[in-house]
Amino acid sequence: MMPDTLAPLGKIQLSSQMGITPLASESLGVRSLATHVKTANTSILIDPGVALGFRGQLHPHPSEYLLLKRIRQKISDIAQTTELIVVSHFHHDHFMPFFVNYAYFWSSRNEATHLYKDRRIWCKDIRQHINYSQQRRGYNFVRSARKLAMEIKYADGRALKIGATLIRFSPAVPHGEEGTKLGWVIMTAIRCGDFSIVHASDIQGPMVKKTADWILGQKPDVLILAGPPTYLSPERVDPKVLGMAADNLRNLAEQIPMILVDHHLLRDQNWHEWLNPIQSHASEKGNQVITIAEVLGLTDNLLEAGRAELYEKSPPGKAFDTWVKRIRESRIQTPPPLDE
Repeated sequence: MMPDTLAPLGKIQLSSQMGITPLASESLGVRSLATHVKTANTSILIDPGVALGFRGQLHPHPSEYLLLKRIRQKISDIAQTTELIVVSHFHHDHFMPFFVNYAYFWSSRNEATHLYKDRRIWCKDIRQHINYSQQRRGYNFVRSARKLAMEIKYADGRALKIGATLIRFSPAVPHGEEGTKLGWVIMTAIRCGDFSIVHASDIQGPMVKKTADWILGQKPDVLILAGPPTYLSPERVDPKVLGMAADNLRNLAEQIPMILVDHHLLRDQNWHEWLNPIQSHASEKGNQVITIAEVLGLTDNLLEAGRAELYEKSPPGKAFDTWVKRIRESRIQTPPPLDE
């Protein structure tokens, strides 16, 4: 029997009118930044994607798949009571596609239909500020979602009001540093009463000052953001760019009461080395910079970063090894054998 690593749903209650429920992230064991926000008169599910990734020479461990499956169900369940779904960009750890892929996303057309049916969807514009791969994925997503969603609209730079809740979307900002080949994303600011949050997927720090300036302009009480992928440095991420991200985050930490840093940064077992100076600086200002697991009172569950140790301590069985060795299409179409 594998250990049950599914974190309980934990809610960050900002006020009687607004609460945040983090659903998935690297500190909770999977690739994601899925977040549910409940206000006095509406509910918003931001980036309902969840994924696993190949790391080094190791395929995801069975315990990662078990967690992926259970979190996928958790996100699907909470979507049924959600009015608005937001998709910040078209990387598969941020939205569920309408095709079968059990190897990395635990997705299928039926699962996607259940998730998006009768929901209002606001997503990244696929016509501008988008790279080719995301445009292709976005086109296929919009074409399928349009047939079953209550509405689907492009969100870049727009805003909408639902009762007392104001939802504002940023213009497209870089997925990391300026000029990155990874494309663009949109951020989401939600305000109800005297409290507000900003959800900032894949801004990676942020690496760009203009992105940080937009965040500060929303005056958030809580900021949820993707830290930089320090695990890819120096080969694929310039240490100078990581320094720029640290400077921008330090500035944000001076002015925002609570910042939840997660996602790419928590793919690095040594993430503390990059974040600790910023956490100390925030603390001096009376603010907090912590991970999603920590704000929920949990221990960081870095399954991807610790994958080699997982394989060493809990070697997969023969059935799982056989599944991994199958031809690609067969593996994608068939769920892995899991001891639940």
